[in-house]
Amino acid sequence: MDDRRQRLDQATRRRDQLRAGVARTKGRLDRARAELAEVEKECLEKGVDPDKLDTTITRLTERYDQELDQLETSMAEAEKALQPFIGED
Repeated sequence: MDDRRQRLDQATRRRDQLRAGVARTKGRLDRARAELAEVEKECLEKGVDPDKLDTTITRLTERYDQELDQLETSMAEAEKALQPFIGED
């Protein structure tokens, strides 16, 4: 009889632990869904389709690199043009 009671107590504790784990997991899921909705909202407010975020990031990265290259080229040209006036060789 003691063995049955002990097994029942253990099973009850395990059940309670599992319920608590499920509740925590549901809470995390709810928070994650809310955060996702917020990020999607921010994307839409900025004119970015959340489903095409990877494409947008790639496009913007390429544009950034092009603009940086252009800036570096312009700076080199300016330095070259100023060279005769600053006297450094």
